[in-house]
Amino acid sequence: MDAKSRNCLLQHKEALEKDIKTPYIMDHMVGDGVLTTLEEEEVRNEPTQQKRAALLIKMILKKDNYCYVSFYNALLLEGYKDLAAFLQDGIPVVSSSSDKDSVGGITTYVRTVLCEGGVPQRPVVFVTRKKLVNAIQQKLFKLNGEPGWVTIYGMAGCGKSVLAAEAVRDHSLLEGCFPSGVHWVSVGKQDKSGLLMKLQNLCARLDQDESFSQRLPLNIEEAKDRLRILMLRKYPRSLLILDDVWDPWVLKAFDNQCQILLTTRDKSVTDSVMGPKYVVPVESGLGKEKGLEILSLFVNVKKADLPEQAHSIIKECKVVECCHRGMLTDLLYKWNQS
Repeated sequence: MDAKSRNCLLQHKEALEKDIKTPYIMDHMVGDGVLTTLEEEEVRNEPTQQKRAALLIKMILKKDNYCYVSFYNALLLEGYKDLAAFLQDGIPVVSSSSDKDSVGGITTYVRTVLCEGGVPQRPVVFVTRKKLVNAIQQKLFKLNGEPGWVTIYGMAGCGKSVLAAEAVRDHSLLEGCFPSGVHWVSVGKQDKSGLLMKLQNLCARLDQDESFSQRLPLNIEEAKDRLRILMLRKYPRSLLILDDVWDPWVLKAFDNQCQILLTTRDKSVTDSVMGPKYVVPVESGLGKEKGLEILSLFVNVKKADLPEQAHSIIKECKVVECCHRGMLTDLLYKWNQS
């Protein structure tokens, strides 16, 4: 961790320990890959809230710049705007470079941009789907800096969110098309109050220095206007990613002449919005070979060494790329019962 970041964290350590509640903060950090589940469990085992916060900060101080950025973003996302402001001056600057990260060939520039934008990490069990990722990237290139919509649609569990995150995990795409960054919003099924909260949180993330307003928007229309101004003036060449959109009316709040990538089960959700629209359909199941690859990764056995039962398990469970741990555990249980 940079000395400036470390000093900033130490300077405000007491205030952070006093006020933060760690469970949701840690959820974000585990999702960003900067905190392990073992470390999370260690913090949870502390007897008081303040001791849990103290241990978490102690862990962060031993980690790198990405952990600092993840912690900062988690504070914003969980409503600790004042505490996040304490850490703003210590945010490390990582220059755009072609140097490769030691994991997966991802550049430090890509890793930082995605971490700051709240883009989820790859799942623990991950297999590539290059053809689909390339299709999404080609659609994003077609936007060519102009407002428009790229929609990834398919049935629940087909890997839409994983594909959206993987599509932006690309140095040339980010640097060439979205130099102002990417901003991930997990939308889900919302009522009006839930949507307003999502918009308020997004506006707070985009206006961390409060250059446009010191208060949150009070209603959806005001939030839409605030978002439009922020995207136009501060992030004119950025990508907004809306994950798991259910209802067309929700998109009206984001119909602000932005470049948007969204995932949904219903491709008609964009019927009423303005601008160019591109779609990428995702089939609900993977092929047999990809299913075997997922199973082999989960049980840590080479694909060629999987027993014959694995083929029937794959067929029965219709394995998909985004496999949740519960599904994989079920696979393993069926294997053991075979």
